[in-house]
Amino acid sequence: MSSIILNLEKPEYDEYFSTDELWQQQAADILVKHLEKFGIQAADRTVKNSLHIDLNSIHDAILISGGRGTGKSVFLKNAKSIWKKKKKDDGLVPALHFTPIIDPTLLQDHDSFTNVLIAHIYNQVICELNSSQRCSSRHEINEKKFYDSLRKLAEAIEQPGDISEHAGLDKIIQYSSGIKIDKLFYEFVAAAKNILNCDAIVLPIDDVDMALGKAYSVLEEIRRRLSCPDIIPIVSGDLELYQHLVKLKLANDLNSEPPFNDNDSQFRDEKSKELSEAYVTKVLPNQYRIALQPIEDLVSSLIIKDPELTIPNHKQSYQDYQHNLKRYFFGSINSEEKSADYPLPSSAREVGQLVRLLPPSILCKTDFNQQLSLQDWESMRIWAEGKQHGASYVLARSAIQLLHKKEQPFRLTQLMAFNVKEQAAQRLPWAKYDYIDEQKRVAKVYAIADNDNLLSNTIRDKILRSMPPLEMHTDRMSITNDNAKEDKSKLALGVYTNWAYYSTQGNQQRKIFFSRAFELLATSLFMASSLKNENKEAWKDIFINIFNSVPFYSIHALNPTKTVNENSPDDLENGSKNITASNDANEDIKIIVDFSNELINWVEKYASILQDYITDTSHLIALLSAVFNKAFSQLNILRERYHNDKNKEDQLLDAILRYRYILVNAFASFIKSDGVVQANLALDTLPTTLRDINYFSSFSSTYKRNVGWIHTSAASEHSNNDTKGALSESSKDDLKDTTVDKIENTSGVKFLESILNHPIFTGLGINIDDCVDVESAPITFIFSKPKARSSSNSNQKLGNTTKQKKVRGKSFTAINKIAMKGKRYDSPDELIAAINSEAFAKEEQKNLFTELNDEMTRKGSKIDDYKGKHVNVYKILESMQVHTDA
Repeated sequence: MSSIILNLEKPEYDEYFSTDELWQQQAADILVKHLEKFGIQAADRTVKNSLHIDLNSIHDAILISGGRGTGKSVFLKNAKSIWKKKKKDDGLVPALHFTPIIDPTLLQDHDSFTNVLIAHIYNQVICELNSSQRCSSRHEINEKKFYDSLRKLAEAIEQPGDISEHAGLDKIIQYSSGIKIDKLFYEFVAAAKNILNCDAIVLPIDDVDMALGKAYSVLEEIRRRLSCPDIIPIVSGDLELYQHLVKLKLANDLNSEPPFNDNDSQFRDEKSKELSEAYVTKVLPNQYRIALQPIEDLVSSLIIKDPELTIPNHKQSYQDYQHNLKRYFFGSINSEEKSADYPLPSSAREVGQLVRLLPPSILCKTDFNQQLSLQDWESMRIWAEGKQHGASYVLARSAIQLLHKKEQPFRLTQLMAFNVKEQAAQRLPWAKYDYIDEQKRVAKVYAIADNDNLLSNTIRDKILRSMPPLEMHTDRMSITNDNAKEDKSKLALGVYTNWAYYSTQGNQQRKIFFSRAFELLATSLFMASSLKNENKEAWKDIFINIFNSVPFYSIHALNPTKTVNENSPDDLENGSKNITASNDANEDIKIIVDFSNELINWVEKYASILQDYITDTSHLIALLSAVFNKAFSQLNILRERYHNDKNKEDQLLDAILRYRYILVNAFASFIKSDGVVQANLALDTLPTTLRDINYFSSFSSTYKRNVGWIHTSAASEHSNNDTKGALSESSKDDLKDTTVDKIENTSGVKFLESILNHPIFTGLGINIDDCVDVESAPITFIFSKPKARSSSNSNQKLGNTTKQKKVRGKSFTAINKIAMKGKRYDSPDELIAAINSEAFAKEEQKNLFTELNDEMTRKGSKIDDYKGKHVNVYKILESMQVHTDA
């Protein structure tokens, strides 16, 4: 198919197109064939029946069918020029006269379509008579015949009300005149043809299906009057709607009497459907139907001509236009999981409207640092609202809110994309997501009446876009007061737990939530994208305010005044008191202020990197929205696991690590250009694997493919630049295993590294990349006694007993390097088997045994501190060394 042009230089009201501007070129070729055929037939009949009128009717109506906005009206308007172009190029024989388009929607209540048809042809003849020179007797004869035929036809089609004064024979004569209407109409058309000097008259009729009250009567006129062989009707409309309107009319006629029973009613329904299909097939024959191509088939050939474009010829393909539009509003996001979702045009009309609303020249601004304007986002909002597309509407509204803030500090919940109450408050009639109903279905998994109670009477209206599950209330993600006091990382408790909610037991325990950490991260990203020194203190106040607020996406934030019923934690027996705001208040305030300063330091350190990747602040909304939905959907699964007593060995640090992997994987899923693995991760991984990022990167294939490439890029950079520091084994393996990705060190790599190094992960006072030996507050399932734990690397007495118990054994780093999933041996057991069979060589055994002893010396630990399978490896190596020495 040759290229088609959408010329923005052309006024919108000018719908008469040149050949390369006509979109439906295939339909144009078919139309010409039909017109040529009917024109030749009409000419032959005129020659054969020169002495009398041929009353044989022919159903030759050409149907131009298509849905709303496919360009049916434009196509009809260009039918004459299509014919002229083909006639000129191919020397077509028939002489056809095209009348202006008839629009039945303009008929008045009592207008007769027959009268409209006659008047339409009459006007064409009058125009011809006024423009021609009456210099021959033949011309006068033709004119007289025309007026005579018009007078007779007018008398024959008088309405019954107009002849009611006639009676008897006069009335019968009038009826006789009515029966001759067909003959008189044919004579009238023949007389008009003589003056118009044509073989046939082409009569375009547009939007019959839009004249809902008159559609059937118009089709009846086409069936009765326009079956005249000298008229070629071209009718546009939606074929399916035609059939439906005819069916309704026939069904109404059949149902004029009430049905005797259900079988009678069913018969009428079936018969009306059968008759409607037969009727439409007769009036609009199948072989003369032209279906306009859907827009999906045309856009591959569409070229947009924009005089404001600086590129050669001022032209751009529609594919390039769509690519530029997506990048303009969504930045570098990769479109995975509808992350760059906006409504595509569904018709030719909508393509034209979108391109004029957002012309290519706007999307191709030469200034790279040019920021999107309010007008740009308002145009996107208008488009999204017109298409009733909630996600892009919310994005546009959020971007407009962001621009109105003029780089002043704000909280994430001040953007509509992260505020379900504000979405519901719009009360748009096309909003379709019943947020509370969706959340109640999620809450059923927890089987806790409190969640239903908290959800009740909160949001009554529907929201505009899909949102992830809330962080539900569950007793099985608790940190008791006593355990919290012993946790070394007060920051971990401050960022990831919340106790400020109403409870029947008072504030005796903390609940783990992740949305405060997400808001701190997101807010710091917005700060980095518009960093100004004079606003630092204001941003710090925002961070402190987030700390002092309920986690924004927890269920308690949705309904903060309702009380939940909780079981009393067992440590109350040992004198545990309620958590209060006055407990170590000064210390808590200092911790929060210091951490807020650390967030600002992070922003200053990574601002240039973040601005290099997020070139427009509004792009950050789309990225964070996608990450938020993906991460919190997976976190709900994690929450369900905790509620169902899974991951029982987890401490608070393990939950934070799971969150870190899930969140960073979500970011990577929308940043990586291709090869993204869509799978959950870190939900049931053993804590020992979680606690070393190198081991986890090797263990989780999903993380390795989605996130591991940033280590690959770093490894490549180290290798090329010979920088300080040795590469981890994981990075070396990744460099080998992901060569197919051909990853380069892009701004996306540095952006992801900045997320990995965010203070919500690295600012907790521990080395979160390697924290195998770190003890944290146990996640307590309060229906049973809290798990014992040690607060340091050495065992301590717990309570009033002298019994020593470790939460878990340590892992030997040297063993994990070679004996875990994805390594040389899948498990320590396989390593033991290899040692016994001597597949693991004697020299290797000796070196490994030396590494294990060195590791214990370095960490000041004993063999009893390590977990069983690693102890077994150590002992078998020890026995081998004894035998070797002997």
